[in-house]
Amino acid sequence: MTGSDDDGYTMVHPVIHYASIPLVIIISTVAGVFALLSWRIFRNSPFGTAIALLTLGMVAMAAYHVILLATETEPFVLHVFRSAINTIIAIFIGLMVIRHRQLRQGQITGDGEWVD
Repeated sequence: MTGSDDDGYTMVHPVIHYASIPLVIIISTVAGVFALLSWRIFRNSPFGTAIALLTLGMVAMAAYHVILLATETEPFVLHVFRSAINTIIAIFIGLMVIRHRQLRQGQITGDGEWVD
């Protein structure tokens, strides 16, 4: 049954709330596996490191949301965890900008031979 609290936010029925936790775990595990498989394919390409950072960011973000769903509040540890996730995302974006500039100038050839 839905209701609303004093702040005007709609509360979700507890069954739906707790059923979403395993769903988030399953979906994030599948996304993490696909990201690792993509990294395995592209690890010798110029974007291999960026894909590895993106994989770490995806797994960390999924873990953050599972913990947030389970605790229903945001303790200090989750603030620190979210800060670490945002740092990974910032490093990823910076790495992509650097790689893009290197590719435009023709300075990068990759870490090794890229084989499908």
